[in-house]
Amino acid sequence: MNYLHKFAVLTLSAVLSVCLLAGCGASASSTASSAASSVASSVAASEAASSAASKAQATVEFTVTAADGSVSSVLLNVTDGEKLNTALAEAGIISQEEAEAGFVTTVNGETADYDKDQAWWCLTDAAGEMTTVGVADIELHDGDSYAFTYTKG
Repeated sequence: MNYLHKFAVLTLSAVLSVCLLAGCGASASSTASSAASSVASSVAASEAASSAASKAQATVEFTVTAADGSVSSVLLNVTDGEKLNTALAEAGIISQEEAEAGFVTTVNGETADYDKDQAWWCLTDAAGEMTTVGVADIELHDGDSYAFTYTKG
């Protein structure tokens, strides 16, 4: 039960208790009923707004520069706050297994093998700066931009 719902229940209980203790008549009972309806309506409206806000949509640009220098970009339609690893897996850019691990070696089917030739996928932000965290730690927001670039040591 969330805080707002608890508040509404306590408020309704208080209104009904006052009426019972004071020996309220029909008009007080009607007032209590109106107050209860008002509180219930406020709670429902607040919960609906909260639910809609928590599911706000965001558009994020993601770019991949492959080993041969070819560049591809995709617009990811995500839920605001969604993690980058989840969005990339849903778009098929990385595998679900790598998304869960948070360590990416294969992007769009191309594998970077550091042990073989010191190749790796560099994750950068909109400013082109290498991120300080991995795909599992980045929350996405509308207008964000990230990129993977195939990089050799």
